[in-house]
Amino acid sequence: MEQIVSNNKFENLLQKIGVVFLYVSIIYLPLYELILHILQSYTGLSDQLIFWLTHFYEPVIVLFILIYLIKFAIQRQLPKFIKVDILAAAIMLLALVMIAIYHNDLQRGLQGLRFLILPFAIYLTTRFINDKNPHKLIKIYLIIASLLAVMAIIEYFFLPRGYMDIYYNLVGFGFGQNTLISTTQATAILAGPNQLASYLIFPFFYLLHRYFAGKKSILMMTDSCLLILIALAIGLTYSRSALIGLIISAIAMFAYVGRGQRDKVIYAILFIVIAVTLAATYALRNGELPRDIITHGGSMIGHQTAMAESFKTFFHGGLLKILFGFGVGSAGPVALKLGGIISENYYLQICFELGIVGLIIYILFIAGLLNNMFRKSKTLFFALIALLINAFFLHIFSDNPAMAVSVFIITAFVINLEVQNSGSV
Repeated sequence: MEQIVSNNKFENLLQKIGVVFLYVSIIYLPLYELILHILQSYTGLSDQLIFWLTHFYEPVIVLFILIYLIKFAIQRQLPKFIKVDILAAAIMLLALVMIAIYHNDLQRGLQGLRFLILPFAIYLTTRFINDKNPHKLIKIYLIIASLLAVMAIIEYFFLPRGYMDIYYNLVGFGFGQNTLISTTQATAILAGPNQLASYLIFPFFYLLHRYFAGKKSILMMTDSCLLILIALAIGLTYSRSALIGLIISAIAMFAYVGRGQRDKVIYAILFIVIAVTLAATYALRNGELPRDIITHGGSMIGHQTAMAESFKTFFHGGLLKILFGFGVGSAGPVALKLGGIISENYYLQICFELGIVGLIIYILFIAGLLNNMFRKSKTLFFALIALLINAFFLHIFSDNPAMAVSVFIITAFVINLEVQNSGSV
């Protein structure tokens, strides 16, 4: 009896600590780039120490997973996972096996592992912690997204390019960095315009869903004002991939929820059109060529060339590499640092790192998530659709931890709630 009480106390304590960590992660990661550049510019600390200070969440995630695995082993009882959980674990296990196989390049493998498995690791950690109240997390995400959107609009219209360097001596960071067109793309405090746009996609669909569900007059709804704000901020990033995903998924959402709400659908379409038009008009007024807004100068040609070369390399790699990949870290963000395949496509990145086998597991994982979200959270369902389309053009789940961690934590919270209600665990 005492042993059972002791175990319950430990589990409750572990869960409380875990929930605090999840909240800290969602708040901290949008600030990561800012904190990184402040430490680099003002502290004089070594690069290695700064790395571990700013990536503290990674070993904490590993520690949580190890503690829960030890707990399961001691209790001699595994939790009753749903299929999506098993698939997430399978991706992580396959990645570890591939690192063992390609152990001769361990540094690259471990670097690639950090980027590759972060979404799946935080998803499983959240499932282990098993808290079931996503509403507070969503509110925090929405508050942060709204602040970033306001910052993006202010910097775009009122602040000089490179103001983070001019005013705060933060070199290579913020508005005016990582821009591919003459008109400066809104960035706020994330790593780049694409990262900001994809981070704002979930809040956009959350507000869009609330807008359709609201009973008040359209212009009197706070949600409508925030929706316009976030839509404008996304437009000012000029992120083509984010806009493509957002527009396609928004059309699907209009088709699903728009029956009997024709007026709201028309207003919502106007919101998006106005936001995109304002951003495009401002760019054209500043002398931007129309084709450069669409192609981002030579970016589109470079993107298409990189993808074509990646496909060619992959299918000429031989049967084993096609099936199981070229090794973790062979493509994606690590390739930008250490050299390798610049795949310009998240699915192609998985193919290079884990092969067709890994891609199949990932597709099954995503299909399971979408199935769960369609039943329990239309907001997350349509947001995931937009992000998955976005991933055809970028490594968004690898190079944008602020978005990936936040979305997968909230997704896991929703599944925790669904599993409890269905009695599957």
